[in-house]
Amino acid sequence: MPFLAAVLLMLDFVTFPAAPPDNSVDSSLSAVLSYAHQRGIQFGPDLVFTYGPLGFLMFFYYSAHAAGLRMAVDVALCLGTATGLCLVAWRLRPRWRWPLLVLFFWIAPNVPTRGDLVLETGLLCWGLLCVVESGRRVRAYVVPFTMLAVFAALAKISYLFAATASVALVGCDLAVRGRWRLAVAMAGGFGTCFVLGWMSSGQALANLRAFLANGLAVVEAYNGALGWEGPVLLRSIAMGLAAVVLVMIILRALTAFGSGEPRRAARRGLLLAWLLLLSLAVWKHGCVRAGREVFLLGFISVLALVLEAVPSERPVARRCAQGLALGICGLSLITLQVFCFAGWPGSLGVPFRAFRQNLAWLLVPAEYQRQMGEAIEANRREAQLPRCRELIGRASVDVFGQSQAYALHNGWNYRPRPVFQSYVACSARLMQLNEQFYLSPAAPEYVLFQLYALDRKLAPLEDARVLRILLANYQPIATESDFVLLKRVAAKPPVASLVREGTVQPGQAIDLREFGDADLWLEISLEPTLLGRLRQVFYRPPTVRLAAWREPGGKLMVRNRAPAQMLAAGFLASPLLLNNQDVLNLYASRAMARPGACSVELRPGEQRYWRESARYRIYKVQSRLGRRVPAELAARLFEPTLTSQAAESGPLGAGTSMAAAATAAARPFRLFLPRRWRPAAPSPSRLLKK
Repeated sequence: MPFLAAVLLMLDFVTFPAAPPDNSVDSSLSAVLSYAHQRGIQFGPDLVFTYGPLGFLMFFYYSAHAAGLRMAVDVALCLGTATGLCLVAWRLRPRWRWPLLVLFFWIAPNVPTRGDLVLETGLLCWGLLCVVESGRRVRAYVVPFTMLAVFAALAKISYLFAATASVALVGCDLAVRGRWRLAVAMAGGFGTCFVLGWMSSGQALANLRAFLANGLAVVEAYNGALGWEGPVLLRSIAMGLAAVVLVMIILRALTAFGSGEPRRAARRGLLLAWLLLLSLAVWKHGCVRAGREVFLLGFISVLALVLEAVPSERPVARRCAQGLALGICGLSLITLQVFCFAGWPGSLGVPFRAFRQNLAWLLVPAEYQRQMGEAIEANRREAQLPRCRELIGRASVDVFGQSQAYALHNGWNYRPRPVFQSYVACSARLMQLNEQFYLSPAAPEYVLFQLYALDRKLAPLEDARVLRILLANYQPIATESDFVLLKRVAAKPPVASLVREGTVQPGQAIDLREFGDADLWLEISLEPTLLGRLRQVFYRPPTVRLAAWREPGGKLMVRNRAPAQMLAAGFLASPLLLNNQDVLNLYASRAMARPGACSVELRPGEQRYWRESARYRIYKVQSRLGRRVPAELAARLFEPTLTSQAAESGPLGAGTSMAAAATAAARPFRLFLPRRWRPAAPSPSRLLKK
């Protein structure tokens, strides 16, 4: 019965990937993961991201590469998770068993990108079976738990550390129970299978150390700079639920097992440590970025019910934990329905439609692959850049920005830098990896360039060191669609000299007027207080913004998000580059917007998370940024812009205002309009729901 129920449950939520809707951020990430596997690109030294070498087997967008293998992995992964969930359910009384199965039957298919929820639920259920089961069955449960942990560690960086710690703690529990051989076999099997999986995916064993070190750097950088706030009410509910879940876990763990259990105190401590660790990993994954609360709410709903399988001889504590579990489930389900799922009662029909569709695709996989292939072909046609393709030929090319799918759909010789999407290069260490790549012989001949920051951040902050190198060593040769094509003309590292350093309080202006039209590199170090460090560990850093002014106390030029670790890594403060048009103006040697002052701004009430003063360093860039292009090339690239500007108000600088000049210059480049003239980008939560 558990296995039959698992097969039916699996058909409800099997994670067959959807078709990429466009060629934007996530679609490009999916394409690069598949490209990396096909070309044997080495994760760690050559590719550094939030996914590992098996990430292409769990990403939520379809890729024609290894389509059959992907379907088989999806079925095996979801069937394994469903089996673990059903085995736990059959250890419960019927009044707990059926609500658990019905709850997951409803929640899982309503989560649009549910691969993470499947992995988290699988680790929880199989690990719990290894802890509470005894006799010969525990041997059978150790195998799927270990295999699931190996797959999770190779697929996604965030699970690498959570899965390894889970295997270690569950193994310690087995050892405490006197099952040393099984504990050693599980730990050894995890390490051996991880290494074999690493090598079978085309990775060199020598690169494993770099993968682990850079993976930790990615996790730290993601937590520090890529947070995004959701609705205030949703955040408040998540905080309240986290506190209640913590109490429930403590009650369950500290009263677990019977009085006759040997070494009961040690087992309780290990169970508590494992549940807290796994829950913290899910909490961080669900709360760093808005739109992912659905994973957290779904997981804690399952957690609240499956912990009923933990034996306890304390009836009062058990009843209290049961009451908390019911409250957690009720509030989580209401929150999911209100904030995350389709309108009521539409979400009730989603599981049945998903069951029917998944069964049809499983019976006729060719039809599924045909539908996905048509969608990818439509994206490929949309991504064609014939002018750039003619200029690039077979030379190497990289993509600055988030739209790497354009390079792959055009069949170019794509040579990605280690942190290939600009928004993830959000710490000094990750930026330095990309900088070293561009200063090495492997630097690409061409770069498809698009200056556009995600999450309403200040554009020069993303991959700031590479941006500086591009402005110093590359020049534009064409524009097409939303992109500027840059070609390498030099290979020298930019030179900068320190001209001033000091301290400043948040909200206080850093005066830049004395440097005139010099190109400036600015580093601002905000140090968190003890309370701020605790917030970063258990939640996410508070929002920081950077404002640029014409002069101290003067007219505001721009105010955007600026995570503290990106400010510390440094950015090009002058000239002020916000989009492609600003970059083209720099190469055309037009008058550029140069801030007279910058200031760091905190939200009201968040000053307690940061020290009173921040340290800053101002560097003058000695290397020329934005090499002037040859006259014949300028005629092709900039003549329409210059002509329209002259017709409007004469040569720039002869009594022409900057606003009028920018308006005239932007008219032929409508796709590169300044951010303040663009419609506001939809929030990640709305995109995920859509």
